Amino acid sequence: MSTASPLVADIWQRYAPKLIYPSSQPTHPYYISARRFTTTSAGIRALHLLCHGLNRIGQEAYITPLPHPSKPGWTHPELRTPLLTHEVARYHAARGITPIVVYPETVSGNPLKAPVVARWVLNFPGLLGGDTSYAPEELVFGYSSELAEAAGHPDQVLYMPTIDTRIFHPPVEDQPREGSCFYASKYKGKRLPITATSREITRNGPGSPTPGQIADMLRRAEVFYAYENTALSTEAVLCGCPAVLIPNEHFDRWIGNKEVGKEGYAWGTSPEELEKAKQTLPAGIENYLKGYEIFWDQLALFVEKTQRKAGTVAYNTPIFTPDLATLRGHLRDALHQRWIRIKREALRLRRKWGNPRQR
Repeated sequence: MSTASPLVADIWQRYAPKLIYPSSQPTHPYYISARRFTTTSAGIRALHLLCHGLNRIGQEAYITPLPHPSKPGWTHPELRTPLLTHEVARYHAARGITPIVVYPETVSGNPLKAPVVARWVLNFPGLLGGDTSYAPEELVFGYSSELAEAAGHPDQVLYMPTIDTRIFHPPVEDQPREGSCFYASKYKGKRLPITATSREITRNGPGSPTPGQIADMLRRAEVFYAYENTALSTEAVLCGCPAVLIPNEHFDRWIGNKEVGKEGYAWGTSPEELEKAKQTLPAGIENYLKGYEIFWDQLALFVEKTQRKAGTVAYNTPIFTPDLATLRGHLRDALHQRWIRIKREALRLRRKWGNPRQR
């Protein structure tokens, strides 16, 4: 029997998915532009988790640090988030495998000169930096329906639950609640009397509590107040604490209301809104957990659209991303050159003014 027979072809096709070597027809890799992983920024967590999620479903994804890292520890050891190295980028370029670069909305333009750009709008365009509109050739996705609409692409949503539910969860046993806490990191306006005696939660300053300490606070508080869009509101609901969102001149739209629902939340400080939030807390927790089903479905559509686009674009200008060893070498050379300049300047001054030790 010929090895080119339909029977042999069928056997080969059935076992092909189980082969250990990569496919001879590789997918287009993802280079995800992200800052160093931190638990205090939902946006940064989302970018790292996107890389992790893509690798989990069989795609090839890397974190591309912007700015470039000067020391190790850029990624989280529990996540599948390899850093893009020059060797990997060069391998893709040599084989003409067009990469897809994912930028958050805070990155202006296309600094890596990527052939295919997927823009993930994690906050209102231009609010935290970056451009207010995007090039027509970019694929633009909003983190929520609200953000997708604000970015001009209401049909392209990639929502992701980013909260670590191992930390933020309801109390294991019933316990008395008392007092309140609030968050107003970027808000600089006048605070309401209702939060005058509340405990302020900070995330980045000296002495800020750890995520575990924040979760303990939320499991003990009667209510949480937020003066701005923050993942802490949902973290509060997951801890069984109603979240009161305080509208103001900088906070007139709630980023994820269509994804997490309104259950467990109060818009404004009226007693009626607060009571409604308390009564609907269980539904608010379930709404958040349902978001995982939404994410995997939307991620599949994201992959389909980005892979299709990359399949139509040639990879003519390779992306260069130096690895850590290269960066250390550049830093060493820069410090050496600076030391030479200092010595030359010292020699020039000595010739001009003489040696102070001989005066």
